Amino acid sequence: MDIFILYKEDYPWDVRVEKIAESLRDRGHNITIVARNLSGMNPADLQDGLSIIRLPVIGSNNSLLRKLANIPFWFSPLWVRTLRQAISKSEKPIVIVRDIPLVKTALLVAKPKGAKVVLDMAEVYPYMYASARMFSAGKTLESITKSPALAERYESQILPKLDHTLVMIEESRDRLLRKGVDPDRVTIVSNTPPTKKFSGTKHSHEGHTLRLVYVGFLTKLRGLDLLIEAASEFIKMGNEPSSLKIDIVGKGAEREHLISRVKELNLQQSVTIHGWLEHNQVDELMAQANVGALTYRVCPHWNHTIPNKIFDYMLAGLPVLATEVEPIKRIVNETESGLVCKDLDIKDIAEKLQMLKCPELRATLGKNGVYAVQSKYNWSNDEKRLHAVIDSLAK
Repeated sequence: MDIFILYKEDYPWDVRVEKIAESLRDRGHNITIVARNLSGMNPADLQDGLSIIRLPVIGSNNSLLRKLANIPFWFSPLWVRTLRQAISKSEKPIVIVRDIPLVKTALLVAKPKGAKVVLDMAEVYPYMYASARMFSAGKTLESITKSPALAERYESQILPKLDHTLVMIEESRDRLLRKGVDPDRVTIVSNTPPTKKFSGTKHSHEGHTLRLVYVGFLTKLRGLDLLIEAASEFIKMGNEPSSLKIDIVGKGAEREHLISRVKELNLQQSVTIHGWLEHNQVDELMAQANVGALTYRVCPHWNHTIPNKIFDYMLAGLPVLATEVEPIKRIVNETESGLVCKDLDIKDIAEKLQMLKCPELRATLGKNGVYAVQSKYNWSNDEKRLHAVIDSLAK
């Protein structure tokens, strides 16, 4: 089959797009990724057996013209033309659209050619927009344009027209079923890792010093300020600053605020805010850590998706320190692979840190996490469901 993945961001790189593309390529399908081109890369490319077609280069680097040209409006002539040219020589292709903004583009361009259109619903946009508004400093142009009500209306229009929808987690699937989507047209393909990832990482979990790691975007929704506040509380409980080391890796709107908060609380010895690091540097921090942090703020958005970090932590043998986000709490409790803290409760997070000082507890939780990923929460299992969907659509 000719399969096209319509992706609203630049490629490379996205771990989920890469996993889906490579899995389908290895299955024998012809894979083309149609992507944004904000960085001004070659519009036609070939990487590891994957064809990449990017939007044409418009304007200069960082220019307003280029930014406007690359916005994923479904009616954008640039997106419409690029997708139309990409699929022009294919008969009855399958188009997988990552998230909802460009679904109407695929329906407009690909459906008349007899193509099957699949939505990869990594994010539930009405909830994502609503949750972002909950924790924003005030109304901005971006928050006004990203309307939860408009996203809900758009989503309701496209869902009945799709041939299939991939979701990340049970909570997202159940939401679609409540909206009347045919259960046979919804499949969970989660954000799990291959079992060989971190195969060289060893965690002995000796000693009482805690080394926490967080890798990802730095936003208010991620609750990293809660973790920093809890670190201060942990030290006030009588622990030495040297007994706690937190490495926060990433970029985002909250980065400067987090750096300031670390200084205000005099936590420089315990908390380091890194920028965006290379993969080998992240792997080194993962190898040094003995706890993985996911102190997200509970909100509708997090309650209907799942971060790949939880499975990475588990596979690396790191106990997960999490808050009461529904899918995360469910998985952590089911697998006994971490501790769940009360939402927004700084003292409770600090008390859980105190519990995790115990190397025997960390070792048990870490071992449980490794087993859970190797036996259930891994990409081998999820890609079987992905292949079953594609096989059914190819008939």
